[in-house]
Order: sequence, then structure tokens, then C-alpha cells
Amino acid sequence: MRMNTCLAVLGFATMIIVTIVLLKKWVSTLLAFTTIPLIAGIIALVISGGNPLSIEGVSSIGAWIKTGIGMTSDITLMMLFSLPYFMLMADTGLFDDIVKAIMKRVPISAPVVCVLTVVVACIIELDGSITSVFLITVPLMLPLYERFKVDKRVLPFAIAIAILFMCNTPWNPKILRAATLIPDVANASTAIFLKLVPIQIFMFVLLVGITAFIGIRARKHQLEEIAISHEDLLDQFQDTELTRHNLFWVNLLLTALMIFCLIAFQSVPQYYVFALGLVIALAINFRDLGQQSKLLKKYAAELFPVAPAVLLSGVVVGVMQESGMLDAMVNAMMGVVPPALGPWLYIIVALFSTPLMLLFTNDTWFYALMPLVSAFSIQYGVPAETVIVTLFMNFGSMISVIAQPQLYIATDLTGITIDQHIRFTFFKLWAINIAVVIFGVVTGIFMP
Repeated sequence: MRMNTCLAVLGFATMIIVTIVLLKKWVSTLLAFTTIPLIAGIIALVISGGNPLSIEGVSSIGAWIKTGIGMTSDITLMMLFSLPYFMLMADTGLFDDIVKAIMKRVPISAPVVCVLTVVVACIIELDGSITSVFLITVPLMLPLYERFKVDKRVLPFAIAIAILFMCNTPWNPKILRAATLIPDVANASTAIFLKLVPIQIFMFVLLVGITAFIGIRARKHQLEEIAISHEDLLDQFQDTELTRHNLFWVNLLLTALMIFCLIAFQSVPQYYVFALGLVIALAINFRDLGQQSKLLKKYAAELFPVAPAVLLSGVVVGVMQESGMLDAMVNAMMGVVPPALGPWLYIIVALFSTPLMLLFTNDTWFYALMPLVSAFSIQYGVPAETVIVTLFMNFGSMISVIAQPQLYIATDLTGITIDQHIRFTFFKLWAINIAVVIFGVVTGIFMP
């Protein structure tokens, strides 16, 4: 009994320390995920009566770490190929061409500008880079907001919400983080994606409705009719030496084929699908081997430190789980949380994810809070996959510069302060958060 209490205290202390050092930016994510669980594991071994200086003790800690890394290795491999693939597609102009095709066919007005922001952000986010979404969408749409006198605060708000639900693609770094928490599920990122598709559609429709309403209100306050040509819009797109307009349909079909293979052939490792797609895309778009090498080096730089952080997150989960800390924490929580609330704890956490994320980083949300809530909910018959899916969209990350420092890029480019973004977005975001959770419960997506 005393040993379990000590392990529980150690587990909660480890979670709090990881959260604090990352929130305060005292150390890097890589250092926190490597050293803190190691120290906690040594202490846990002592509490359990083991000797960390013995061969047996070192072997035990090594086995815990190996188990944890085994949970994240496949996901990390997928990141090594999926992210460069979509960066390559962005460089060839695939997403720009899709956006231009849409812009050519719609009459421009204030409501259309607001809705178009959502559509453009969704398309750009397909490459999995939040930074590129802000860097591309804000400069592209801001002149239209100013021209049609739409409140500029709507721009980062709409992009942020679009990013939230477009993170639900099997190759997105966020969903790959979540997938590491359910290693027993085959092709976990695709499984999460398929389960969240109805939520994704609901959020898209909801956001389009909200932005259209804002645009209609802005149009009512216009004193004169405003016109803008499609040529002015398209002039904002600039080609580079990497642009391959002539291969648009080839790249689109290749991407569609890869997504189909991910869904239809789940026995094939996801990382191999993207590895095959990446080498084929490189060979088709860039025949020169020297240029291929330069591009791969460029994309490799973008993988750090995200890919190593995902891999090393397994150390945190593995040590806490295999040492007995996680079980002890769950037992302690079951003694505190009323039995009537136990089966609903993950739903309660989801309902408050907007304000709660002000206390977490993305890493601590995924690798400290979610494993604990998941292990606790399992005791009440709620599958881990259901908990992970429910807590996946940590809504408040889009008002927290600690969780999402890219928000500074959005506000700086828009010409507003981060405080203005938070005040404008907070309650709207929380309302969307609650609406999504209710929708997920009613449709059964967030239920056992």
C-alpha cells in the first residue's frame, strides 16, 4: 500500500515537473523526454525494492525504455516520409493550383472572403505544417479583409479553427502523436482519422457557417459596392524553380492513390506507403539526383525536433507504464474521483480543453495528461481509443502561444496583438469546443 502511494506521488510529480519545465522553457522537449523519465524510473525502481546500480536494475529500466520506444518507432518512421512528401507537393505548387482553381470560379464578396479563408487554410494544412498555413493564408487573404472592411481578427481565428480539424489526416504530426498512445491498434493514425471524419465535417460546416455570418454582417456595414478582379487575386501567387504546374494531375493522382492505399490496405505499413510515394514523387518531379538530394536535406531539417520528440515521448509513456507509476496514479484517482463521475471524466476534460490547454503544452497534453486519463477511463470500461479520439482536438492550443508559438506569426502578419487574438477567439473557441463534444457524444463517436 505504501509502495503504491509512493509510486503515485512520484508519477504525479514527474508529470508536473515535465509540464513546468516545458511551459517555462527551462529545457528542450528532447532533454525533458530523455532525462526526467529516466530519473523517475530510477526512483521507481528503488521504491519497488530494486537496485538501480545492479545489472538486473539497469536491465529493468532498459526494458521499460525499449517498450516505450517500441510504441513510437513506427509512427516516427511514418513522419520521416510523410512530412517530406507533403512538403514536396507544396513546393511543386499542388496546393496553390487547387486554391487558384477555386478562386477563379467564385465571385468575391465579404462573406466569400471569410469562407474562402477556411477553404484555403484547409488545403494548405494538408502538408501538416501549421507555420506554412499562417505564412501563406494570412498574406494572401489580408488585403481582401482590408478591401472589404472585415474585422482582421477573424482571419487568424478562422485559420486556427481550420487547422484544428485539418490536423485529422493520417500523416499529420498531431495525429501521429495521438497514435503512439494506442500501440495495440493497427495503423492507429488511420484508425483515428476514420473515426474523426464526421467530427471533421461537422467542424467544417460549423466554421463555414460562423465565418459566412461574420462576412454577411460586414457586408451590411459597407457603404459602397466593392469589386475585385480574379486577376488581382491570382497575381499574389508566385512560382519558384520548384513549381511543376505541368505535373499537377500526376501529383494529385499520386497523392489520392497514397491516401486510398492507407485506408484500403491497412496491413501495409503506413511508413512504407509514404516512403514509396516520396521516392516516386521525387523521381517524377525532379530528375536530377543532385536536386533530389538538396530537397531531402531541406525537408530533413524540418523534421527536427518534432520527429525525435515523438520517438522519445515513448520513454515517458514506457517508463511510467512499465514501472507501475501509471497504475498507482490511476488507483489514487479512483479513490478521489466519485464513482458516478468516473466513466465521464474524459468527457469532462474534453469539455474544458479550451481553458485547460492554457496550463499545458501539446507534448504534455498528449504524453502526460492523455495517458493518465486513458488509463483511468479503462477502469470504467471506456476503451483507450475512445479517450484518445475524444481528447485529440485540444482546442485551447489555438489560443496558447506556449502550445502553439506559430500564433505570433499569425498575429504579426495580420497586424493585431496576441492579446487581441485571445480575447476575440477564447469564448468562440470554447463554444465550438463544447458543440463538438456534444456532437461526438450524441453521435456515439466519443462514447464506448
